[in-house]
Amino acid sequence: MSTHGSPPGAVAPPPGAFTGMLRAALVPSLVAGAACAVVALVTSGLAGLVAALVGVALVVLFFGSTLVVLGRTARTSPQLVMVVALGTYTAKVVLLAVAFVLLARLTDLPGPALGLTTIVVTTVWLGFELRGFLRARHPVVDEPRPGAGSGTGPGVDGGGSGR
Repeated sequence: MSTHGSPPGAVAPPPGAFTGMLRAALVPSLVAGAACAVVALVTSGLAGLVAALVGVALVVLFFGSTLVVLGRTARTSPQLVMVVALGTYTAKVVLLAVAFVLLARLTDLPGPALGLTTIVVTTVWLGFELRGFLRARHPVVDEPRPGAGSGTGPGVDGGGSGR
């Protein structure tokens, strides 16, 4: 009679789901970041290039760290995975705010190059992460257990209306 652990039938996401999403998102994000860096170099000079590279590094570190941490906790209970996901999200929001405040106060990096690169690479990352998840075809719901019922109850098959 354990008070902790997963409920009967609960399944944690497979660790491969997070690894696949990381692989699917990393390369396209780096390509988009390189394109943004070239544009920033042309429009804002060396400072724009540095700002774009900082933006790419921020996105890759923040989004990649979540997938790595979730991949390592995926072998545990689904509840722990959710707690870790929410905790890393909260930590990332706070750390990202701190990073942007520090970058604004301590450096002379062009804000548009940093901001636009961060937005572009974030959008590419999220799009390809979603694509990687959808292509992995990992089940995200529990399969019904054999013998748990036929799946049809009164009203489901239309036979229980009494007409």
